Amino acid sequence: MPQSFLHQKVIPIPPLPEQLLIVAYLEELQAKVDALRRLQAETGAELDALLPAVLDRAFKGEL
Repeated sequence: MPQSFLHQKVIPIPPLPEQLLIVAYLEELQAKVDALRRLQAETGAELDALLPAVLDRAFKGEL
């Protein structure tokens, strides 16, 4: 996109208090995403550890 095009356009920017609210909201969402990723990794590790134990018991006829 040519710079001349951008210089001709007015890009609305919300007032600073609204920008700060948006940033706070996005940071809160990012914290939730990070927490969910940690939980997902922990759950995946638990499942990886559980599967061999379940298969072992199944082949031994203990299930």
